Amino acid sequence: MNSVQLRDKKFDILLPESILLKGIDDVAQQINKDFKDQDPLFICILNGAFMFAAELINRFHSECEIAFVRLKSYEGLERKKTMREIHGLMENIENRHVLIVEDVIDTGYTMEHLLNILKDKHPASVKIATLLFKPTALLRPIKPDYVVQEIPNDFVVGFGLDYEGRGRNLRNIYKIKS
Repeated sequence: MNSVQLRDKKFDILLPESILLKGIDDVAQQINKDFKDQDPLFICILNGAFMFAAELINRFHSECEIAFVRLKSYEGLERKKTMREIHGLMENIENRHVLIVEDVIDTGYTMEHLLNILKDKHPASVKIATLLFKPTALLRPIKPDYVVQEIPNDFVVGFGLDYEGRGRNLRNIYKIKS
């Protein structure tokens, strides 16, 4: 599908699944090298990163664990400056190597919030993997370690990302039609 309708908005294809999967393969290869024999804890940020996390974990070749946190900053198309923690981290990460798995980094507020929470828990290391990165939207000093694809500052859906709860199941990434 080159375009989709979700509720009251139309979206056109931005990235096909084949490009995403190739990028995930490349990122996973580097993560396998960097985390070999470290038994990392992958922290998936729900809801959006679940598909990316599943693809990444399936490509990881060493022992690992996965945990989930849920933070909320969007209402419809609008990003809020305040962050709500819906489901916090329950695992002990002291002296653990941690890899945060995020769907998209745009302003950086969500990641900054999570990094502040994690640093107080004294991990051995923290790295960030993101499916999508919008460098032109960045407002906080966040630099992801692994990026599948850089994109423009468009509102996007698919591959876990949603518009009002819809579109997460789409295998391509779609941008809102202007």
